Amino acid sequence: MKFNRIRKTNIKFENDLSKWVETVICDLPKFLMNMKDKTVPGRYKYSMSGDQKPNSDWGLGNTVFAVKIWYMLNQLNSSETKEMGRFIKSFVRKSGEISDPEVQKRSRKNRYRTGLRSGDWSNIFGSQTKRAETRQAFAALKALDETIERPYLNIPKSKKEINQYIHSLDWNRPWGAGSHFSHLIFFLKNNPPLNGSYHSSEISLITFAFNEANKYRKDDGAWYNKYASDAQKVNGAMKMVTAYMAAGNPDFSMRERLIDLCLSLQTDPDACNNFNLLLVLYYCSNNNSYRKDEIRQFCFNRLNKYKGFYWEDSGGFSFYKKYANSIYYGAKVSKGLEEPDIHGTHLFLWGLVLIDYVLGLKI
Repeated sequence: MKFNRIRKTNIKFENDLSKWVETVICDLPKFLMNMKDKTVPGRYKYSMSGDQKPNSDWGLGNTVFAVKIWYMLNQLNSSETKEMGRFIKSFVRKSGEISDPEVQKRSRKNRYRTGLRSGDWSNIFGSQTKRAETRQAFAALKALDETIERPYLNIPKSKKEINQYIHSLDWNRPWGAGSHFSHLIFFLKNNPPLNGSYHSSEISLITFAFNEANKYRKDDGAWYNKYASDAQKVNGAMKMVTAYMAAGNPDFSMRERLIDLCLSLQTDPDACNNFNLLLVLYYCSNNNSYRKDEIRQFCFNRLNKYKGFYWEDSGGFSFYKKYANSIYYGAKVSKGLEEPDIHGTHLFLWGLVLIDYVLGLKI
């Protein structure tokens, strides 16, 4: 009798969460429409009402997030697609870089402070931020079916340069190192005019890059040098997973050790950490029965946590529980008010999509 009561309680809990997810999916278009800029076609706000300099022409990242949300909802329409594509392309430089000058300007002091604090001056001129923004913009343009005319030129193009690039990264901070490794793989695979059908030289460079990065892989499945916190390990592993996904490389070993690492980590401070953990679990458990029931329960529990970041009246999520994110790539972009933002909404929706794959909610 007691077992049956527990079972019925669990079924009700899971059904309630499934219905909540359906409500979220239905309300997200309303949130996006409210986030559209009323003066600049294709531009979106970062937060509902607290953006810094709301009338300026910055906002590349905001529109990139909007594209990805519309894409995941399968609700991209032709007129909106053209507007967003034109807005993103307005940030293109001759080098193929697609970055937001206003974000670079606002993050200058933060980059200098970071250099003083860590002794790492590699991003003092914003090169790493520009690379990251370009990668995200490329992905958004591909989702829009927009042609990417210019290749991104600021990446290593030989084995010697790739070797130097990879081993210059700080693998004691694997979240950052894995991120910049993932950018490298993405551009080697997706730079035009190749765009999905690349030559044997690119295949060789990608294979070489993975071989070099995997020199930092440890017995727990994570990538780091000598030391890293468990949270850093999982966040770094998420970036490495995105590298394997970008390359279309299925040769991903030690999945079960990474599942153990993820399930032992108890953290939910913000949208990034929530999503990173989930992506690693999803990727490692795909076509793998290891600890499957625990992973399913983890996903239901994660949905319950997601509810704490959701704003029912607005239909969006905030990056932090109960307030919007204020810093984007080191730049102050919003006042961090008690409201949702497009960054958090993008990450939590992506998380819902992955949870749907694991649980089969058919959202």
